[in-house]
Amino acid sequence: MELLLIGMSRFARRRVLPAASAMNEIEAINIASSHADPATVGPLPKLGQIYADWRAALQANAPGLVYVSLVNSEHAQAVRYAIEQGHHVVVDKPAFLTLDTAEEMVSLARSSSRVLAEATCYSFHPMFAEVRSIVDGLDTDVTKVVAVFTPPVPADDFRHDRGRGGGALLDTGPYLASLGRVLWGAEPEQVQAIVGDRTADGLETSYSVLAGYPGGKTIVGQFGFTTTYRNSLLLLGRQLSVDLERPFSALPDMTVGIQIESHGQRHVRHVGPADSMRIFLSSVVDAVHDNSRAFDAPLLSDARTLDRLVRAASNGQEDGPVVVLG
Repeated sequence: MELLLIGMSRFARRRVLPAASAMNEIEAINIASSHADPATVGPLPKLGQIYADWRAALQANAPGLVYVSLVNSEHAQAVRYAIEQGHHVVVDKPAFLTLDTAEEMVSLARSSSRVLAEATCYSFHPMFAEVRSIVDGLDTDVTKVVAVFTPPVPADDFRHDRGRGGGALLDTGPYLASLGRVLWGAEPEQVQAIVGDRTADGLETSYSVLAGYPGGKTIVGQFGFTTTYRNSLLLLGRQLSVDLERPFSALPDMTVGIQIESHGQRHVRHVGPADSMRIFLSSVVDAVHDNSRAFDAPLLSDARTLDRLVRAASNGQEDGPVVVLG
């Protein structure tokens, strides 16, 4: 199978291209970007054709796998056109700016028998399977979660631009939106949010959130661009705490530490290096071969939760923090 990368974001350079290059399932990598040429791409294994226009690239390439890594506001048009041209599609998070668009695109993919997946791939790292094993082995449950993700965003990045789909809610919201699904297989019953910082034109650049899930489970989170870099996840249960190292973006060559405290005893487990993007993309290729719809439900679930988060934050701007029920 050939991969067509649409867009040359920093993330695509750091994570997508190396992962795809290392996959046996990917025979060639084509790139569509007005900013790409052999000099800027550099020595890339499996490099095929470079196109200046993604529409022309989609027309020129036989149906395969497309990875969309454009600015957020351009995702929908690229995904729609790719599916209409017969391609399977992976799209950077947030896949789409609205819930209605997410539902429309999944419906189009289903009717076309194409795979559509959102690249919220952090949960494919084996640290999460290790956490499930730890919790199961202790015969307990995680009921409270504290998440902090404050990645650095350069001042010239599109995420500071409202017109291109920027803002902390859309950029980091997919992590909060997916977390309950990843840990408990559940969506929140209520979401409360407070925007902490905004740009001069009102675009949110940090926010705090409280999400309530069935059975009294909760996630408390701090996300945004305005503080020093933090990337942490603390899981709490009765007589249990689990502290994950760099849960949302573990580097492929990084050994991850998991600090566990149970019944007063502390120890650390280590998870060896793993490329969550490569594991995720391999799962997408498997879904293509199996004609599976496994990625529909996660995309729609996360889109519903992200919609609740955005509405809670928007209402809170005028009326103080509000609860948005499911």
